[in-house]
Amino acid sequence: MENENTEPKISTRKVEANRENAQKSTGPKTAQGKHNSSHNAMKHGLLSKELVISGKENRKEFEQLLEELIEDFQPQGRAELSLVETIAICDWRFRRTLRAEAAEIVSDPVMAFDRVLPNADETNKILRYQVSVHRQKMQTLQLLEKLQRRRGIPPICADAEPDAKEK
Repeated sequence: MENENTEPKISTRKVEANRENAQKSTGPKTAQGKHNSSHNAMKHGLLSKELVISGKENRKEFEQLLEELIEDFQPQGRAELSLVETIAICDWRFRRTLRAEAAEIVSDPVMAFDRVLPNADETNKILRYQVSVHRQKMQTLQLLEKLQRRRGIPPICADAEPDAKEK
């Protein structure tokens, strides 16, 4: 019967050297260094926990977007304001997907006439996320405009008209 463990054995000397090296590698010490290293593996930021990715996006641009949407929708009460904030977040994330899609296309060094999009797996992930964010935005928009119709405010967006079953 053959040995089931096919992994090569590591010498005791090598294991000890690895342990010593691990003690020397303690990572960043400063808050800025820790923050920077936390973004090392980020490719596109689509699933980022941060609303505005520091160093890659501009917080003032997001705040301006939110202010413009508040001006457009003129929400009344916490519920409507929360929905407008959600619309702003969805819009912001949708823009991020567009940048990720563009970066994916640009980063492919072998663009040929017969190949419009690079790396199908990565592109498909981006497109699925795009559709998901857009759907969330439209559902939130419909809910906001439903609340506002109760107050007698006409809908701003024709796409947010209720389905026939809601009428």
